[in-house]
Amino acid sequence: MADKTVSANISSEATRQKQLYIGLYLVAYLAFSFASTQFTPFLSSLGYDTFARGLLLASYAVTTLVFQLVLGFLSDKYQTVKKVLAIVLLIYAVASLLFFNLNQQHFWWHMVLIAISGGVLNTATGLLDTWVLQSPLAVRKSLSFLKAFGSVGWAFGSLSVSFVVLNVGYRGLGFSIVLLIAIAVAVGTLIEDSIAISEKKRQTELTLSDVVLLLKDKRYSLLVLILFLLYFVIICNNVTVIDKMLELKASTLEIGYKWSIQSLFEIPAYLIGGRLLQKVNGYHLLTVCGTALFIQFILYATASTVQQIIVISGMQMLTTPLLMVSSKVLIYELSSEHMKATGQMLALSIFIGLGSMVSPVVAGFLVQWQGITFTLFGIASIPLIAIGLLILLRRMGERYD
Repeated sequence: MADKTVSANISSEATRQKQLYIGLYLVAYLAFSFASTQFTPFLSSLGYDTFARGLLLASYAVTTLVFQLVLGFLSDKYQTVKKVLAIVLLIYAVASLLFFNLNQQHFWWHMVLIAISGGVLNTATGLLDTWVLQSPLAVRKSLSFLKAFGSVGWAFGSLSVSFVVLNVGYRGLGFSIVLLIAIAVAVGTLIEDSIAISEKKRQTELTLSDVVLLLKDKRYSLLVLILFLLYFVIICNNVTVIDKMLELKASTLEIGYKWSIQSLFEIPAYLIGGRLLQKVNGYHLLTVCGTALFIQFILYATASTVQQIIVISGMQMLTTPLLMVSSKVLIYELSSEHMKATGQMLALSIFIGLGSMVSPVVAGFLVQWQGITFTLFGIASIPLIAIGLLILLRRMGERYD
């Protein structure tokens, strides 16, 4: 009887934790979408030209790389994701508030603020996933399900942010972000800090030499390279494909439809992602992701109307969600026990941070050199390289087979 009572209590607590995570993902991603989708329109409203906007937006790709590495290391060193994430969210709120309240051209101030806001935004998403991964097994297995609510928050935010800006302006948008982050932090205080609980007796002191050893792990490094190649292509979906839409005379509303379609189609993929991982290993899911990206970019290259591109964007269901869910689990498995957070954030800093920085530059150069159609066909070949490397990685004796 006592065992049944204990089991029931554990199950009840796991359910409560998952409900809190659902609320956290919803509110946090709603706040993230408010800033991320409005960086370019806000800068454009201030009169910044395309080149200046490109420089400003590139700044947070650099800070993403640095923040993810440093904050992941600190999370492991001080055995807490909860406290680090709370600080990151508060920094994001303050930086976003100041950014959207600076309503005249001040290039360097805007660069500093967007670098901080965008960098900690990308870092916060990684930390939140890492927090779930270091929770008890019953919660950890729900990562994909929980991320679906992040997509719900992002989709709702992408659709509602124009209403917010129209009614309260960009300054009001900044204060809205602060309010949402305050709610997110409040919800986060109710969730257990799993690192502090599960590893409080650990005496191993984490040092930078551990990070070097992690990078020397051939399987870990090869996995990160594969993820970098796939994410490079995903970023091109948000940059080069938009350029093609503009070439086809797409309106701002039609571009907004593309963003919304992508977010909405991610939701069912995240909802079933956890079950897929129980039946299909992460390497197979990455292969599906790479194949879908190859087909998607071939279709983008041959599309002749904006409407066709919007429809093709629905293939997002098979790309970003599969990449993010399978990558979290695979990186977790390939990282040593006392470097779970560092392993996650180091990988994210490389394949997301570096990918976000390199992709627009390379794709932009190719577009100017040979045009958008050639570039899209070229990008379509990259997932095939990633799939070849996946075959090599599986032959190196990883644990999933």
